Amino acid sequence: VFRLGVGSDQAAALQLAQQVRGVEHAREALDEVQRWWRETLGAVQVRTPDPGVDAMVNGWLPYQTLACRYVARSGYYQSGGAFGFRDQLQDTMALVHATPALAREHLLLCASRQFPQGDVQYWWHPPHGRGVRTRCSDDFLWLPLAVCRYLQVTADRTVLDETVGFIEGRLLAPDEESYYDLPQASPVRLPLYDHCVLALRRGTELLGERGLPLIGSGDWNDGMNRVGDAGRGESVWLGFFLHHVLNRFGEVASLRGDAAFASYCAAAAQGLRDKLEMHAWDGEWYRRAWFDDGTPLGSVLSDECRIDSISQSWSVLSGAAGSVRAAQAMNALDRHLVKRDAGLIQLLDPPFDSTPK
Repeated sequence: VFRLGVGSDQAAALQLAQQVRGVEHAREALDEVQRWWRETLGAVQVRTPDPGVDAMVNGWLPYQTLACRYVARSGYYQSGGAFGFRDQLQDTMALVHATPALAREHLLLCASRQFPQGDVQYWWHPPHGRGVRTRCSDDFLWLPLAVCRYLQVTADRTVLDETVGFIEGRLLAPDEESYYDLPQASPVRLPLYDHCVLALRRGTELLGERGLPLIGSGDWNDGMNRVGDAGRGESVWLGFFLHHVLNRFGEVASLRGDAAFASYCAAAAQGLRDKLEMHAWDGEWYRRAWFDDGTPLGSVLSDECRIDSISQSWSVLSGAAGSVRAAQAMNALDRHLVKRDAGLIQLLDPPFDSTPK
Protein backbone atom coordinates (compact mmCIF):
# COMPACT_ATOMS: atom_id res chain seq x y z
CA VAL A 1 0.00 0.00 0.00
CA PHE A 2 1.30 3.41 -1.00
CA ARG A 3 -0.02 6.61 0.58
CA LEU A 4 0.03 9.96 -1.18
CA GLY A 5 -1.40 13.09 0.42
CA VAL A 6 -1.00 16.79 1.03
CA GLY A 7 -1.24 19.02 4.10
CA SER A 8 -1.14 22.76 4.69
CA ASP A 9 2.11 22.36 6.69
CA GLN A 10 4.42 19.65 7.97
CA ALA A 11 2.35 18.97 11.09
CA ALA A 12 -0.87 18.56 9.11
CA ALA A 13 0.87 16.27 6.62
CA LEU A 14 2.25 14.07 9.39
CA GLN A 15 -1.14 13.92 11.10
CA LEU A 16 -2.79 12.81 7.83
CA ALA A 17 -0.11 10.16 7.29
CA GLN A 18 -0.75 8.76 10.76
CA GLN A 19 -4.52 8.66 10.24
CA VAL A 20 -4.36 6.48 7.12
CA ARG A 21 -1.71 3.97 8.21
CA GLY A 22 -2.35 0.32 7.55
CA VAL A 23 -3.86 -1.83 4.85
CA GLU A 24 -7.38 -1.58 6.30
CA HIS A 25 -7.62 2.14 5.51
CA ALA A 26 -6.72 1.39 1.90
CA ARG A 27 -9.37 -1.33 1.72
CA GLU A 28 -11.99 1.04 3.12
CA ALA A 29 -11.02 3.77 0.68
CA LEU A 30 -11.26 1.39 -2.27
CA ASP A 31 -14.63 0.07 -1.04
CA GLU A 32 -15.90 3.65 -0.80
CA VAL A 33 -14.81 4.44 -4.35
CA GLN A 34 -16.41 1.30 -5.73
CA ARG A 35 -19.64 1.91 -3.79
CA TRP A 36 -19.87 5.47 -5.14
CA TRP A 37 -19.45 4.28 -8.72
CA ARG A 38 -22.03 1.49 -8.30
CA GLU A 39 -24.59 3.95 -7.01
CA THR A 40 -23.83 6.56 -9.65
CA LEU A 41 -23.75 4.20 -12.63
CA GLY A 42 -26.75 2.26 -11.35
CA ALA A 43 -29.06 5.28 -11.38
CA VAL A 44 -30.32 4.33 -14.85
CA GLN A 45 -30.56 0.68 -15.89
CA VAL A 46 -31.93 -0.62 -19.17
CA ARG A 47 -32.78 -4.10 -20.41
CA THR A 48 -32.69 -4.79 -24.14
CA PRO A 49 -32.48 -7.93 -26.28
CA ASP A 50 -28.78 -7.18 -26.82
CA PRO A 51 -26.48 -7.88 -23.82
CA GLY A 52 -23.76 -5.78 -25.44
CA VAL A 53 -26.01 -2.72 -25.47
CA ASP A 54 -26.92 -3.34 -21.82
CA ALA A 55 -23.27 -3.57 -20.80
CA MET A 56 -22.45 -0.31 -22.57
CA VAL A 57 -25.47 1.71 -21.39
CA ASN A 58 -25.54 0.40 -17.82
CA GLY A 59 -21.98 1.20 -16.94
CA TRP A 60 -19.37 1.90 -19.54
CA LEU A 61 -20.90 4.89 -21.33
CA PRO A 62 -21.90 6.90 -18.23
CA TYR A 63 -18.52 6.09 -16.69
CA GLN A 64 -16.74 7.44 -19.77
CA THR A 65 -19.00 10.50 -19.89
CA LEU A 66 -18.30 11.40 -16.27
CA ALA A 67 -14.69 10.26 -15.79
CA CYS A 68 -13.21 11.01 -19.20
CA ARG A 69 -15.46 13.65 -20.69
CA TYR A 70 -16.44 15.74 -17.67
CA VAL A 71 -13.76 15.28 -15.01
CA ALA A 72 -10.66 14.70 -17.16
CA ARG A 73 -12.00 16.65 -20.17
CA SER A 74 -9.75 14.56 -22.36
CA GLY A 75 -11.27 13.23 -25.56
CA TYR A 76 -10.14 12.94 -29.15
CA TYR A 77 -10.82 16.63 -29.82
CA GLN A 78 -10.48 17.92 -26.24
CA SER A 79 -7.17 16.65 -24.89
CA GLY A 80 -6.12 19.98 -23.36
CA GLY A 81 -8.33 19.75 -20.27
CA ALA A 82 -10.32 22.92 -20.95
CA PHE A 83 -14.05 23.19 -20.28
CA GLY A 84 -15.92 23.41 -23.57
CA PHE A 85 -19.07 25.48 -23.13
CA ARG A 86 -21.12 23.27 -25.42
CA ASP A 87 -19.26 20.03 -24.69
CA GLN A 88 -19.66 19.72 -20.94
CA LEU A 89 -23.24 21.01 -21.01
CA GLN A 90 -24.00 18.07 -23.30
CA ASP A 91 -22.16 15.73 -20.91
CA THR A 92 -24.17 16.87 -17.89
CA MET A 93 -27.40 16.60 -19.88
CA ALA A 94 -26.51 12.93 -20.40
CA LEU A 95 -25.77 12.49 -16.69
CA VAL A 96 -28.67 14.45 -15.21
CA HIS A 97 -30.46 11.36 -13.84
CA ALA A 98 -27.28 10.01 -12.28
CA THR A 99 -25.72 13.25 -11.00
CA PRO A 100 -28.39 15.98 -10.81
CA ALA A 101 -26.34 18.02 -8.34
CA LEU A 102 -23.43 18.10 -10.78
CA ALA A 103 -25.76 19.19 -13.59
CA ARG A 104 -27.09 22.04 -11.44
CA GLU A 105 -23.59 23.14 -10.44
CA HIS A 106 -22.44 23.11 -14.05
CA LEU A 107 -25.37 25.20 -15.28
CA LEU A 108 -24.31 27.95 -12.88
CA LEU A 109 -20.64 27.59 -13.85
CA CYS A 110 -21.47 27.99 -17.54
CA ALA A 111 -23.70 30.99 -16.91
CA SER A 112 -20.72 32.63 -15.20
CA ARG A 113 -18.75 32.33 -18.48
CA GLN A 114 -21.28 34.44 -20.42
CA PHE A 115 -20.52 37.94 -21.67
CA PRO A 116 -23.12 40.73 -21.16
CA GLN A 117 -23.73 40.65 -24.93
CA GLY A 118 -25.08 37.09 -24.62
CA ASP A 119 -22.19 35.18 -26.21
CA VAL A 120 -19.93 32.96 -24.12
CA GLN A 121 -16.39 31.70 -23.81
CA TYR A 122 -16.10 28.89 -26.32
CA TRP A 123 -13.70 27.11 -23.97
CA TRP A 124 -11.73 28.07 -20.88
CA HIS A 125 -9.10 26.63 -18.56
CA PRO A 126 -9.66 26.57 -14.82
CA PRO A 127 -8.77 27.90 -12.36
CA HIS A 128 -8.22 31.37 -13.81
CA GLY A 129 -10.64 31.15 -16.74
CA ARG A 130 -8.34 32.06 -19.59
CA GLY A 131 -9.94 31.00 -22.87
CA VAL A 132 -11.34 32.04 -26.25
CA ARG A 133 -14.09 34.34 -27.43
CA THR A 134 -15.38 33.42 -30.87
CA ARG A 135 -18.14 34.02 -33.38
CA CYS A 136 -19.45 30.47 -32.91
CA SER A 137 -23.20 30.65 -33.38
CA ASP A 138 -24.65 27.79 -31.33
CA ASP A 139 -22.63 27.35 -28.12
CA PHE A 140 -24.48 29.94 -26.01
CA LEU A 141 -27.84 28.35 -26.93
CA TRP A 142 -26.94 25.11 -25.16
CA LEU A 143 -27.33 26.87 -21.80
CA PRO A 144 -31.12 27.39 -22.06
CA LEU A 145 -31.52 23.92 -23.55
CA ALA A 146 -29.57 22.29 -20.71
CA VAL A 147 -31.62 24.28 -18.20
CA CYS A 148 -34.81 22.91 -19.80
CA ARG A 149 -33.43 19.38 -19.59
CA TYR A 150 -32.48 19.83 -15.92
CA LEU A 151 -35.92 21.18 -15.05
CA GLN A 152 -37.65 18.36 -16.93
CA VAL A 153 -35.82 15.72 -14.89
CA THR A 154 -35.58 17.36 -11.45
CA ALA A 155 -38.44 19.94 -11.33
CA ASP A 156 -35.96 22.09 -9.34
CA ARG A 157 -37.09 25.56 -10.40
CA THR A 158 -35.04 27.20 -7.66
CA VAL A 159 -32.04 27.05 -9.98
CA LEU A 160 -33.64 29.73 -12.15
CA ASP A 161 -33.35 32.25 -9.31
CA GLU A 162 -29.68 31.59 -8.58
CA THR A 163 -27.79 34.85 -9.16
CA VAL A 164 -24.75 34.51 -11.39
CA GLY A 165 -22.19 37.03 -12.62
CA PHE A 166 -20.79 37.66 -16.10
CA ILE A 167 -17.34 38.04 -17.59
CA GLU A 168 -16.18 41.01 -19.62
CA GLY A 169 -13.75 41.29 -22.51
CA ARG A 170 -13.26 43.34 -25.61
CA LEU A 171 -15.49 42.71 -28.61
CA LEU A 172 -14.08 40.85 -31.59
CA ALA A 173 -12.63 43.06 -34.30
CA PRO A 174 -14.38 42.83 -37.69
CA ASP A 175 -11.54 40.73 -39.13
CA GLU A 176 -11.20 38.42 -36.10
CA GLU A 177 -12.64 34.91 -35.91
CA SER A 178 -11.58 34.53 -32.28
CA TYR A 179 -9.11 35.68 -29.66
CA TYR A 180 -7.54 34.12 -26.56
CA ASP A 181 -7.47 36.14 -23.36
CA LEU A 182 -8.20 36.27 -19.63
CA PRO A 183 -11.57 38.03 -19.20
CA GLN A 184 -12.43 40.12 -16.17
CA ALA A 185 -15.32 39.59 -13.75
CA SER A 186 -18.28 41.87 -14.43
CA PRO A 187 -20.04 43.72 -11.61
CA VAL A 188 -23.38 42.74 -13.22
CA ARG A 189 -25.18 39.75 -11.69
CA LEU A 190 -28.49 38.29 -12.84
CA PRO A 191 -30.60 35.20 -12.14
CA LEU A 192 -29.86 32.15 -14.26
CA TYR A 193 -33.24 32.64 -15.95
CA ASP A 194 -32.11 36.03 -17.28
CA HIS A 195 -28.86 34.54 -18.56
CA CYS A 196 -30.96 32.14 -20.65
CA VAL A 197 -33.21 34.94 -21.91
CA LEU A 198 -30.13 36.92 -22.94
CA ALA A 199 -28.77 33.94 -24.89
CA LEU A 200 -32.05 33.39 -26.73
CA ARG A 201 -32.45 37.06 -27.59
CA ARG A 202 -28.96 37.05 -29.06
CA GLY A 203 -29.76 33.93 -31.09
CA THR A 204 -32.94 35.40 -32.51
CA GLU A 205 -31.33 38.72 -33.43
CA LEU A 206 -28.34 37.35 -35.41
CA LEU A 207 -30.25 36.54 -38.60
CA GLY A 208 -29.26 36.76 -42.25
CA GLU A 209 -31.08 37.96 -45.34
CA ARG A 210 -33.25 34.80 -45.47
CA GLY A 211 -34.30 35.25 -41.86
CA LEU A 212 -32.23 32.26 -40.71
CA PRO A 213 -29.43 32.31 -38.09
CA LEU A 214 -25.98 33.45 -39.14
CA ILE A 215 -23.52 30.54 -39.00
CA GLY A 216 -20.68 32.78 -37.77
CA SER A 217 -17.39 30.94 -37.25
CA GLY A 218 -19.17 27.59 -37.27
CA ASP A 219 -22.22 26.07 -35.63
CA TRP A 220 -22.49 22.58 -34.10
CA ASN A 221 -20.06 21.46 -36.81
CA ASP A 222 -17.35 23.97 -35.96
CA GLY A 223 -15.29 22.62 -38.83
CA MET A 224 -17.53 24.79 -41.03
CA ASN A 225 -15.80 27.91 -39.72
CA ARG A 226 -15.25 29.39 -43.20
CA VAL A 227 -18.83 29.08 -44.48
CA GLY A 228 -19.90 32.40 -43.00
CA ASP A 229 -16.69 34.07 -41.88
CA ALA A 230 -17.64 37.28 -43.71
CA GLY A 231 -20.76 37.54 -41.56
CA ARG A 232 -23.47 36.70 -44.13
CA GLY A 233 -23.59 32.88 -44.28
CA GLU A 234 -26.66 31.25 -42.73
CA SER A 235 -27.16 27.88 -41.03
CA VAL A 236 -30.17 25.64 -41.68
CA TRP A 237 -29.31 23.27 -38.84
CA LEU A 238 -29.09 26.18 -36.42
CA GLY A 239 -32.53 27.30 -37.55
CA PHE A 240 -33.96 23.92 -36.54
CA PHE A 241 -31.98 23.87 -33.29
CA LEU A 242 -32.98 27.40 -32.27
CA HIS A 243 -36.62 26.58 -33.10
CA HIS A 244 -36.40 23.64 -30.70
CA VAL A 245 -34.75 25.62 -27.88
CA LEU A 246 -37.25 28.47 -28.20
CA ASN A 247 -40.20 26.11 -27.89
CA ARG A 248 -38.70 24.32 -24.91
CA PHE A 249 -37.75 27.50 -23.07
CA GLY A 250 -41.08 29.11 -23.89
CA GLU A 251 -42.67 26.47 -21.64
CA VAL A 252 -40.27 27.45 -18.85
CA ALA A 253 -41.19 31.12 -19.30
CA SER A 254 -44.89 30.30 -19.12
CA LEU A 255 -44.47 28.30 -15.90
CA ARG A 256 -42.51 31.22 -14.46
CA GLY A 257 -45.31 33.62 -15.28
CA ASP A 258 -43.27 35.51 -17.90
CA ALA A 259 -46.02 35.64 -20.52
CA ALA A 260 -44.24 38.32 -22.55
CA PHE A 261 -41.12 36.23 -23.14
CA ALA A 262 -43.16 33.07 -23.69
CA SER A 263 -44.96 34.92 -26.52
CA TYR A 264 -41.60 36.17 -27.83
CA CYS A 265 -40.30 32.58 -27.99
CA ALA A 266 -43.44 31.33 -29.75
CA ALA A 267 -43.36 34.09 -32.36
CA ALA A 268 -39.64 33.69 -33.02
CA ALA A 269 -40.01 29.91 -33.37
CA GLN A 270 -42.87 30.28 -35.82
CA GLY A 271 -40.87 32.82 -37.82
CA LEU A 272 -37.96 30.39 -38.09
CA ARG A 273 -40.28 27.57 -39.14
CA ASP A 274 -41.75 29.73 -41.92
CA LYS A 275 -38.30 30.78 -43.19
CA LEU A 276 -36.98 27.20 -43.09
CA GLU A 277 -39.87 25.94 -45.17
CA MET A 278 -39.52 28.86 -47.56
CA HIS A 279 -35.76 28.71 -48.13
CA ALA A 280 -34.15 25.54 -46.77
CA TRP A 281 -35.88 22.80 -48.75
CA ASP A 282 -33.70 21.63 -51.64
CA GLY A 283 -36.24 19.41 -53.39
CA GLU A 284 -35.50 16.05 -51.75
CA TRP A 285 -33.85 17.06 -48.47
CA TYR A 286 -32.97 20.11 -46.39
CA ARG A 287 -29.91 22.16 -47.18
CA ARG A 288 -27.19 22.61 -44.58
CA ALA A 289 -26.26 26.29 -44.94
CA TRP A 290 -25.43 29.11 -47.33
CA PHE A 291 -21.98 30.53 -47.89
CA ASP A 292 -21.40 34.26 -47.58
CA ASP A 293 -21.85 34.69 -51.33
CA GLY A 294 -25.26 32.94 -51.29
CA THR A 295 -24.08 29.57 -52.63
CA PRO A 296 -26.01 26.76 -50.91
CA LEU A 297 -24.23 24.01 -48.97
CA GLY A 298 -25.83 20.59 -48.60
CA SER A 299 -27.63 20.96 -51.91
CA VAL A 300 -27.86 18.82 -55.02
CA LEU A 301 -25.91 21.69 -56.60
CA SER A 302 -23.00 21.31 -54.15
CA ASP A 303 -19.79 19.73 -55.41
CA GLU A 304 -19.05 18.34 -51.91
CA CYS A 305 -21.41 17.84 -48.97
CA ARG A 306 -24.46 17.52 -51.18
CA ILE A 307 -26.41 16.14 -48.21
CA ASP A 308 -25.70 16.60 -44.50
CA SER A 309 -27.32 14.36 -41.90
CA ILE A 310 -27.96 16.80 -39.07
CA SER A 311 -30.22 19.06 -41.14
CA GLN A 312 -32.40 16.04 -41.88
CA SER A 313 -32.45 14.60 -38.37
CA TRP A 314 -33.06 17.95 -36.70
CA SER A 315 -35.91 18.76 -39.06
CA VAL A 316 -37.62 15.88 -37.22
CA LEU A 317 -36.18 16.39 -33.72
CA SER A 318 -37.16 20.07 -33.70
CA GLY A 319 -40.70 19.43 -34.88
CA ALA A 320 -40.29 22.26 -37.37
CA ALA A 321 -40.70 20.25 -40.57
CA GLY A 322 -44.06 19.09 -41.88
CA SER A 323 -44.62 15.34 -41.91
CA VAL A 324 -44.25 14.96 -45.68
CA ARG A 325 -40.94 16.80 -45.97
CA ALA A 326 -39.61 15.25 -42.75
CA ALA A 327 -40.24 11.76 -44.18
CA GLN A 328 -38.62 12.71 -47.49
CA ALA A 329 -35.61 14.15 -45.68
CA MET A 330 -35.08 10.99 -43.60
CA ASN A 331 -35.56 8.76 -46.64
CA ALA A 332 -32.85 10.78 -48.41
CA LEU A 333 -30.57 10.40 -45.39
CA ASP A 334 -31.17 6.65 -45.44
CA ARG A 335 -30.54 6.44 -49.16
CA HIS A 336 -27.36 8.53 -49.31
CA LEU A 337 -25.71 8.32 -45.89
CA VAL A 338 -26.53 4.94 -44.33
CA LYS A 339 -23.92 2.41 -45.45
CA ARG A 340 -25.24 -0.92 -44.18
CA ASP A 341 -22.44 -3.01 -45.67
CA ALA A 342 -19.87 -0.92 -43.82
CA GLY A 343 -22.00 -0.61 -40.68
CA LEU A 344 -21.88 3.18 -40.51
CA ILE A 345 -23.89 6.35 -41.00
CA GLN A 346 -22.05 9.23 -42.62
CA LEU A 347 -22.29 12.79 -41.36
CA LEU A 348 -22.26 14.10 -44.91
CA ASP A 349 -21.45 13.06 -48.47
CA PRO A 350 -19.38 13.55 -50.57
CA PRO A 351 -16.60 14.43 -48.11
CA PHE A 352 -14.81 17.77 -48.22
CA ASP A 353 -11.64 17.32 -50.22
CA SER A 354 -10.79 19.86 -52.90
CA THR A 355 -13.70 22.30 -53.11
CA PRO A 356 -12.52 25.90 -53.64
CA LYS A 357 -14.92 26.87 -50.81
